[in-house]
Amino acid sequence: MSPDRKREMAAGRTSKKFSRLLMAEEEETRRIGNQLHHDLTQSFYMINLDLGAAVQQIKNNQISNGIENVEAVILKIQEIANQVQMIGMHLWPATLDEGILATISWFCREFQRTHPEIQIDTHIHIEEDVVPRFLKYVIYKILQEALNNVVSYSKANLFQLFLSKRDATIELTIQDDSQSFDMEREVLAGSRLALGFESMRERTEITCGAFAIEPVIGKGTIIRASWSI
Repeated sequence: MSPDRKREMAAGRTSKKFSRLLMAEEEETRRIGNQLHHDLTQSFYMINLDLGAAVQQIKNNQISNGIENVEAVILKIQEIANQVQMIGMHLWPATLDEGILATISWFCREFQRTHPEIQIDTHIHIEEDVVPRFLKYVIYKILQEALNNVVSYSKANLFQLFLSKRDATIELTIQDDSQSFDMEREVLAGSRLALGFESMRERTEITCGAFAIEPVIGKGTIIRASWSI
């Protein structure tokens, strides 16, 4: 096979992976858009009703009741602001502007606050300036997807993350004590779990990395991603 043909085939494989990744991103954006539309529209509708009731109470000299309604509305607005902030952090954490190490710390801390039943151990043996800028978002999305899988599918109690530099290679390893699963069956079924793993693989390979999943019977799952720098 000629070198040109090999390059064409490699470019074709990369194009297909990128297309699938774009489809996954589109699906995620659609889901978030629907959530914003449904939740925010309903919340603002209720706020409008509550403010209308408060105005009417104040007009009727029911000042105390009107103030209580206004205070309740203020709390609801704060809740909405928190929801919007969380959605924004989900898409692009502000901590990424500081670096991937700060983002890992923030994300794991927030995750454990929501899921205290899952223990997270992080083992970071790399300096911030060693990680190329383009990899920081990729590593964050892999971590995010892996923890989503833990919550939705694996029923794991322990989640371990290792990020290090060995020679000229950045290595990311994620291990949990999840229930075993049949990857081939998951792929054939087109399950959300398989799509999540495929998203991680494509993010890694599009950025010229190597990716592997090792379901270990009775011991959980190991995810490995590495990049030469």
